[in-house]
Amino acid sequence: MFRNKMTMALLGLAAGALVVSACAPLAPRPAQAQSTDPAPTVTRTISVSGTGLAYTTPDKAMISIGVQTRDRDAGKAVDANTAAMNKIMAALKAQGIADKDLQTQNFSISPQYDYDANGNLTGVVSYIVDNTLVATVRNLPKLGATLSAAVSAGANNIYGISFGVQDPSVLQAAARDLAVADARARAEALAAAAGVTLGDVISISESVGYSAPSPIYARDMAQAVSAEVPVAAGEQTVSVDVSVTFAIK
Repeated sequence: MFRNKMTMALLGLAAGALVVSACAPLAPRPAQAQSTDPAPTVTRTISVSGTGLAYTTPDKAMISIGVQTRDRDAGKAVDANTAAMNKIMAALKAQGIADKDLQTQNFSISPQYDYDANGNLTGVVSYIVDNTLVATVRNLPKLGATLSAAVSAGANNIYGISFGVQDPSVLQAAARDLAVADARARAEALAAAAGVTLGDVISISESVGYSAPSPIYARDMAQAVSAEVPVAAGEQTVSVDVSVTFAIK
């Protein structure tokens, strides 16, 4: 009987503890930190490329004029070459070429060894002297006369003629405008097909290229002095390529 009373007392105490525990206030949970940063925005874009071409007639030419001399005495070969080049430069200046438009491109001295029929060295050595001058002709109607004058003065090699434009900025600007217009037209067509509207330009880059008539090459032009050399300048082309990225709405 005493054991039963003890058991009932213990059960009563346990039940009371459960009631007190259930009635006790719960400990507050720590509040979670909330981010105040705005949600990242995604910019939608369209990237396109455009090309613009502008054309003009060249108004300058660059000529590579050469003199080659040879002699068994290197000094004599150099002296002969120097005399010929001085004469050529004087002839070019007489055609209206300014000093600033004359530039030496190459000067070299190289030995040439003589061989017999069996391929053995004979001991005879000749020296070849080459001198090349680049002349810029800014008065194209006088280009033919300038070439003839150079050959008459002693030039025995004309390595090439290339054409260009003295002030390419206007041509570049025209090609650039066309390239940007082409890029915008492509972007608008893409936007219309996708059902969106073009926004501001986000980025733009360009590259510029030139296309001139192929250089004219000629060698051993001693026979050209009988008449003025005919030269056709052709057409100069400037191309501008742009890459443009537009925002879209």
